[in-house]
Amino acid sequence: MFDGFTLQQSLVPGLMFVAAMLLAIPGTLSFMRNVRAKDEVERRLERRGQPGSEPVKRRAGAFDEVVASFASKAAPTDEEEMSTARARLVQAGFTHPAAVGRYYLVRLLCVVVPQLLVLLALPYLGGLPPLAPLLISVGLVLAGLMGPPMVIGQRISKRQDQCSAGFPDMMDLMVACVEAGLSLDAAVQRVGEELETRHPVIADHMRKLSLELRAGKSRKTAWRSFADRMDLEDAGSLATMLRQAEEMGTSLGATLRIFSADMRQRRILMAEERAMALPAKLTLPLIFFVFPVLLGVLTLPAVVKIQSVMG
Repeated sequence: MFDGFTLQQSLVPGLMFVAAMLLAIPGTLSFMRNVRAKDEVERRLERRGQPGSEPVKRRAGAFDEVVASFASKAAPTDEEEMSTARARLVQAGFTHPAAVGRYYLVRLLCVVVPQLLVLLALPYLGGLPPLAPLLISVGLVLAGLMGPPMVIGQRISKRQDQCSAGFPDMMDLMVACVEAGLSLDAAVQRVGEELETRHPVIADHMRKLSLELRAGKSRKTAWRSFADRMDLEDAGSLATMLRQAEEMGTSLGATLRIFSADMRQRRILMAEERAMALPAKLTLPLIFFVFPVLLGVLTLPAVVKIQSVMG
């Protein structure tokens, strides 16, 4: 029985290494095929002597090309999943065209690389229990699967907090620019320039909105995309308000001023709500940290006096 268990334990690393190699073979073959196809296309262009056939200037180094090739293969083929992942990455600030592929490549590496490291470290884990390498491997797989989405979620939450903190300033500047005589599109560009230093995240969103408006995108669609990228309730309300103001022909300056005042009033109410909830949140810290100290300070002299009398 002991010999069979030892033989089984010695076969596990080899089987895991073989499985890892089999999983890596399709990606390696696909990458080599893409490199050969790209070289063949460049040779054909050079033979034809077209204006665009001179040696293509590489925008990135060899490492970037390798990453881009593997990232394109790691990206999912489902359009709905691609759209969802792209929307979350845009909210997190990753707007590169290949961001989705790179994200899935990172997720794949976070799962595969730790397993390879565990395989290499198996000879040094002999003093551990027999199931310890398996538990370590499963834990690393779970961490690799959950790590990248958690990082993206934290980054989205951080950017939302920054946008929420700077949104009232943006609205005040919008009101000032529109009432000073600027059009809405010019006000967007001006506000984006003014917020570049204090609120860079909002300035980046405003810059993208200005570029979309210049490119000929309709104002309703551009502002809706702006609200989706920012992922704030206030931004969605602003986009809806601007659409309704444009459809009904109301004064844009008055509408923005009313919206800004209403938004600040809601912020004041939210701050008051948090302030009123503070005593209830401080109850547990007071009970667990402050009350035992006070109890000790009040009762310790009596305890010392009783001990001296009884002694």
